[in-house]
Amino acid sequence: MQQTLGWRPMGWALAIALCLTPAVGKAASDAPAPQSPPAPAASVPDATVGKAGAALRDVANLQEKYQPRMDQAGSQQEKQQLAERANAEAVQAIQSHGLSVQEYSSVVRSAQANPQLRQRLLDAANKQ
Repeated sequence: MQQTLGWRPMGWALAIALCLTPAVGKAASDAPAPQSPPAPAASVPDATVGKAGAALRDVANLQEKYQPRMDQAGSQQEKQQLAERANAEAVQAIQSHGLSVQEYSSVVRSAQANPQLRQRLLDAANKQ
């Protein structure tokens, strides 16, 4: 089952809330992703936060790239094709930073529930 990204205009805070659902595309898995409890901020290593932040930045850029195209799409089929392409690029972007989609999603979900981790993730995303 392929899930799509919540493509909308956004800032970094919204990126954390909307970026990825537990599984993105077939690269993540066809099976439902198990929901694990959020990790405490201190238990997520700085290296992982750095990778997830860089991936978050890339995914947000993809969202900004694809949102106007999806808004202008003439048909539902065209929107679906664009969403599939965006999902594939998001998976590649995440994996290019040395994370699986599941690892990335876990950090994002944890950041949603933990203000300290959210700030660490945003700081990492804003580094160039």
